[in-house]
Amino acid sequence: MLNGVSVVLLFYLVSFVKIEPVVAGALLFGSKLLDVVTDPPMGLVSDRTRTRWGKRRPYLLGSSLFCGLSFALLFNVPGTLSGPGLYLFIGFALVLYALSYTAFQVPYMAMPAEMTDDYHERTRVMGWRVLFMTLGNFAGSALVPFLVQALGTGRAAYGQMGWIIGGVIFGSMLLTFLGTSGARQTKQETARISLSQHLRWLLANRPLVVLIGMKILIYVGISSFVAVMLFFLSSVLKKGPQALAVFGLAQTLTTIVCIPFCAMLARRLGKKPAYAICLVGFVATLSTWVLATPGEPMSLIALRGAVLGMFTAGSFLYGNSMLMDTFAWDYELTGVRREGVLSAAFSFCEKASLAFGPLIIGALLSAMDFDKNLPTTAEQSAGAVSAMYLGFIWIPVACQLSAALLLLIYPLERQDLEG
Repeated sequence: MLNGVSVVLLFYLVSFVKIEPVVAGALLFGSKLLDVVTDPPMGLVSDRTRTRWGKRRPYLLGSSLFCGLSFALLFNVPGTLSGPGLYLFIGFALVLYALSYTAFQVPYMAMPAEMTDDYHERTRVMGWRVLFMTLGNFAGSALVPFLVQALGTGRAAYGQMGWIIGGVIFGSMLLTFLGTSGARQTKQETARISLSQHLRWLLANRPLVVLIGMKILIYVGISSFVAVMLFFLSSVLKKGPQALAVFGLAQTLTTIVCIPFCAMLARRLGKKPAYAICLVGFVATLSTWVLATPGEPMSLIALRGAVLGMFTAGSFLYGNSMLMDTFAWDYELTGVRREGVLSAAFSFCEKASLAFGPLIIGALLSAMDFDKNLPTTAEQSAGAVSAMYLGFIWIPVACQLSAALLLLIYPLERQDLEG
C-alpha cells in the first residue's frame, strides 16, 4: 500500500492525469498532514480499547477494506474530471487513504512490542516483519509498474492495476488479523493520561527521540529516491518499468536472504554498530548511480539492487528491532503500557517524512523545467535531468549520512534493558 503510492502515484498523476508536478506533490504532501490529527488519537484509542479480540486487532480488521478501496480509487481518476472536480476527487481518495492507513498501521506497529520482552527475540520477530515488508515493498515498487505494462501501459491499465492491487492489499491486511489471534497482548491501560504527559514522557525517552530523528532523515531520503525512480529510469536511463522490476527483484531476493545473517551480525557486534555499517554501505552503493548510463546492461542495475538489498535488510531489521527496544525502555521509565501512543508518534513522523519526497520532487521538476507533455522516455531539459539526479542520488545520500551521524549518540544498550 505504501510503496505503490510512493513510487507510482506521482508518476501517474503527472504523466497520465497531466497535473503539474508541484501541484501533484503538494496534494500528496497535504494528505499526510492529516496524520497530525489522526495518529495520536488512534494510538490512545488502541491503548484503551477492550474487546474479545484484544485492543489492536479489531482495527486491523476494520481498516483492511478501506485500505484496499482507497488504493484503487487513487489510480482510477475519472478522465471526465478537470479543474476543481479533479482535485476534489484526488483529495477525497487521498484522505480516505490516509485515514484508513492510520487506522491499520498504528495498532499494527504497536503489536510486536507486546509479543515478547526478550532483547534478541525482538530481532527475530522483526526479521519476519522485514521479510514480509520486503515482499510488500517489491509488490508496490516493482510489480505495480510491471503489471501496468502488462495491462497496456496507458491510463486504463493503471485503473485495472489499482483494483487488482487493492484486492491484494485487502487480503493481506485481513490475513494480519486472522494470523495474530494467538499473539500475546498486554492488558489495557485503565489510567487516563493527558496528551501533555504523554509528550513529556516521550521527550524523556532519549533513545526513542534519537531513533525518530534518524527515521525522519532516512525516510525523507528514501521517499525522494522512490518518488523520482520511475522518472530517472525512464528519462535518464531510457529503461522504463522493466528496469524497475529487475532492480526490485534483485533487491528483494538479497534482502530476504540476508535477514538471518543480519540477525547474527547484531548478536556478534551489537545492533548499533551493525546498523552503522548498513547505513554507510547503503550510501556507498547508492552513489554508484552517478555512473549509470542509458547503454549499461540490466545486469548492472540488478547488481546495484542486490547490494542495496543487502544493506536494506540490516537497516530495516535493526531500525525496527531498536524501535521495540525503545518501547520496552519507555515501560521501564513510566511503568505504563502505551505502545499505541508511541507507535502513533513514530508513525506520524514516518508518514510526514515520506510525504516530503513527492513534495520535493514535484517542486524540483516544476522549477527545473520538466515537460509533462513529452513521452515518458523522451529527452528532458538539462535542468530536469539535474533535478532527477538530485532526488535520486544526492538527497538520499545526504540524509543517510546525517542519520549515521545521529546514530552515534543513540544511548540504549542490551544491559540497560536487562540490568
